[in-house]
Amino acid sequence: MRSKESTIIKFLIENKNEELNILKISKSLKMDYKNVYSIIKRLEKALLVKIETFGQSSRVKLNKIVHPRVFEAEFERRNEILKDKNIAVMLGNFKRGIKSKMYTLLLFGSYAKKTQTKSSDIDLMFICADGIEDAFEKDVSRIARSMPLSLHPLVFSESQFVEMINAKESNVGQEALKNNVILYGIEQYYEMV
Repeated sequence: MRSKESTIIKFLIENKNEELNILKISKSLKMDYKNVYSIIKRLEKALLVKIETFGQSSRVKLNKIVHPRVFEAEFERRNEILKDKNIAVMLGNFKRGIKSKMYTLLLFGSYAKKTQTKSSDIDLMFICADGIEDAFEKDVSRIARSMPLSLHPLVFSESQFVEMINAKESNVGQEALKNNVILYGIEQYYEMV
């Protein structure tokens, strides 16, 4: 049953910008409506999802909370994207080369949306602790230059990222928030948002 819960949570994460109801989730995942209904109710009881009634239907939204089931779904998403050897090698290089281990790394843009082409660059957003962004950016730039991949890394402090996602005007932080795969720092990410 855990795997079906994880599948639904993963679907909610990947489609967080869409209006979803139980019927739409069940059809998209090709799962029995009654099973999806009972799983959604269980997830609601665990405070993982919120069900809002509108008209004759109910909108299902994932709550942005730190929870093991959310981590499991995010970990599955991460593992799917790491099947791309370039992404896996790139992540390994960054993990080995960055001195600080307290950061979040988001893959966003076409790779996160799974619409990349051969000429697409790899959009990365590093979110580090406040006050170390300059040194952190030097590490990231050094490592990025050493790889034969078309990388577009951005570095922000936690406070800069939170400021961006709360801003009224559209920006790169909001774009990354809409569509991303968390390559590193799942827990820190959910604590920020």
